[in-house]
Amino acid sequence: MNGKRTWQARGTWLVTALALASVTVGCQDTGGGGGANPKPGKSATSSKAPGGGEGTESAKPSPSASKKPTKKPTKPTKPGKDTSAGALTCDGLRSAELQTSTFRFPDAPAGTVAFTDGRWEGDGVVIELQPQCGIGDMTGDPAQDAVAAVKVTTGGTGKFYGLVTWRNDSGTPVPVAAASLGDRTPVESIVVSSPAPRQATVVYLTRGDSDPAAIVTIRRTAVYRVTEPTMTELDHSDAPYAP
Repeated sequence: MNGKRTWQARGTWLVTALALASVTVGCQDTGGGGGANPKPGKSATSSKAPGGGEGTESAKPSPSASKKPTKKPTKPTKPGKDTSAGALTCDGLRSAELQTSTFRFPDAPAGTVAFTDGRWEGDGVVIELQPQCGIGDMTGDPAQDAVAAVKVTTGGTGKFYGLVTWRNDSGTPVPVAAASLGDRTPVESIVVSSPAPRQATVVYLTRGDSDPAAIVTIRRTAVYRVTEPTMTELDHSDAPYAP
């Protein structure tokens, strides 16, 4: 009986020893051998750092793809009047048209009238450009126009004076408006105020309603604006005149 108990005790001890040995070996394997610290594994999906390394590299846009054009497209030129031409000149009116198929100058005969060296003659009528002239905008566009005095001699004692506005059409004077000043009423000066209020101040000699036509007794200062095809007087002031 005692021998059987002795073998049972030895068997229990042996099982306990084997269990302890198994536990010890398991603890040593968990350390990775030699007591070295385990290195964490690298993620297969980690982004690749600039300059090298493993993993998938993030896509970068091409430098030329995001570059903006430095030159803006040229805008098309709008059709319209050429405003690059300079102002008309009073001397340039000496070869200008005075009357066209669409514009009629008061006191001039029918038909086309164009100056040659400031003069036109036909059918016993002489039309002469006068030296009094003003340059400035009268028609409301950026180009500078011209206003000048004209004298029409019909062969008798009559000498009819008038005003003409020539519009600057790309550097070409085109008659667009006129006003008659009457018989034997010479112009002394013309001044155009522009860009505003686009008016012509004209000083000329005239007479009262009861005065003889052969004399002038009034110096009149009148202001005109263009209302095509006429030049409309806005107001005037008179001062006595004695030759």
